Amino acid sequence: MPCGSLSSNVYNEYRSNLRRLATEEASMTLEGQVQAYADRLGRPIIVFDVDFTVIAFSVHDQDVDHARLAIILSHKGSSRARESIRDYRVGQARDPVRIPPLDGGQSRLVAPVRHEGRLVGYLSSTIPEDDESAYEDDDELRERRAQIGLLLAATALGNRENEDRARRLLAALLEGADDQRVRAADELLASGLLSPVPHYTVISIATPPRAEPSSATLRLVLDRALSSIPVFPTLKAAGAVLGSEAVLLVPYEIDTERLSALLAQPAFSGLHAGVGGAHAPLSGVHRSLREARIALRGGDVGRVAHWSELGLDRLLLQLPLADLDISDLPDAVRRLLDAQSGPDLAQTLETYLDCGCDAQRTALALHVHRSTLYYRLDRVRAVTDVDLADGKVRRELHTGLRVATLAGLR
Repeated sequence: MPCGSLSSNVYNEYRSNLRRLATEEASMTLEGQVQAYADRLGRPIIVFDVDFTVIAFSVHDQDVDHARLAIILSHKGSSRARESIRDYRVGQARDPVRIPPLDGGQSRLVAPVRHEGRLVGYLSSTIPEDDESAYEDDDELRERRAQIGLLLAATALGNRENEDRARRLLAALLEGADDQRVRAADELLASGLLSPVPHYTVISIATPPRAEPSSATLRLVLDRALSSIPVFPTLKAAGAVLGSEAVLLVPYEIDTERLSALLAQPAFSGLHAGVGGAHAPLSGVHRSLREARIALRGGDVGRVAHWSELGLDRLLLQLPLADLDISDLPDAVRRLLDAQSGPDLAQTLETYLDCGCDAQRTALALHVHRSTLYYRLDRVRAVTDVDLADGKVRRELHTGLRVATLAGLR
């Protein structure tokens, strides 16, 4: 029965009983039970939870199954394997189900794993086509599946409790009052949910303004990011979905390339990330979240924006940009944006200023001939009625165009 349908007292009793059973009945660890099951079968196995995340696997000296190795390393069952398990209704079966080969691989025997009648995972093994004994099931295997089910249920319960606790503590740490932040920092470290290090970095992942984020997508990207982007994976990071953003608190450093690659995946194409600066002590890391959110406002979809690399945008992004309209921009910038060919001319001018007014670099960046660039710059001078050789004018134009971009006015 789903926890959401249980009363508070019944759920607390279920949780207490589950912990007691896991302590009393499981005579070995989950890994031990899985290995014993595999030894009984004489074949390697992988255990998935109901979301097809790899929870445990057996170890065999002669294990050279590359497909199995790929699943273990990715921590997730392939999409084809997940579809086949659903198509063959393994979750509704009582006994192991044979699934034919996929993409030239071997047949698999997949057994549902339950605790108190509730599906908690799957147990998968490959089987040789000519081995009829591979389909045999017996009381010992059924008993071990029951014990594995108990341990999976206890693990899932512990994970949910840790997630709820991390969400509560991160909310207090990042958005609470001073005394709440201190207490939350102490509890995060004392509980082992976060590793103690000299400084911490906060990452905010969200959709662009006015877009509606999917909570499921945010939870998925949070899970993937926590498992892949810390530079030191042995250090425990923490994360939670807070409102419309996924927030990660990472000890030491992050792997920016992995974070960029994660956001480049089609499933996360609508997300972008802001990375705050490194801060200490832990109770002061809310400053890193503020920086991450500011960086997020200046980043592009699918991109990672770092507070440390914002430059002038650090200041500009803290202006009341939402209150600005085109009449607030410098006259020269407004005339340029109002012109019929203004957007193209504005892009040319901004690139020219970004390149330090180097015509050769600008032409290369715009993929145009230098004569075309000079023509466009002459048009800019005519429309704006300013001297591009004047340093103050250049500063006004460059800053005004950037403000227009950040305020959504161009």
